Amino acid sequence: MTLIEHLTLVEETRSDINRKHDLVDVMFLVISAIMAGAEGWQDIETYGDAKADWLRQYRPFTHGIPRRHTIAPILRSVVVRADA
Repeated sequence: MTLIEHLTLVEETRSDINRKHDLVDVMFLVISAIMAGAEGWQDIETYGDAKADWLRQYRPFTHGIPRRHTIAPILRSVVVRADA
C-alpha cells in the first residue's frame, strides 16, 4: 500500500463548508515538508510553494498550496482512533 493510499484511509471530519483544501493533499504536503526538514507551519508553507510542481505530480492541489494559517486547523480536524 502506498503512502497516498494510507492517507486516503484517514477519516474526514470537517464540514463540507470548510473543505477548500483536500485533506490528503494537506497531509501529503506536511509529511513531505517534514521529511525535507521543515520545522513549523511557515517552513511547511515555504516548502509547498517551492515544491508545488513536484507535489502536483502526486496530488492535484486544486486550490493551490494552503497557507500556514490553514494547515494547522486542517490537521487538528484529524481524529486518531486508538483502535485503528
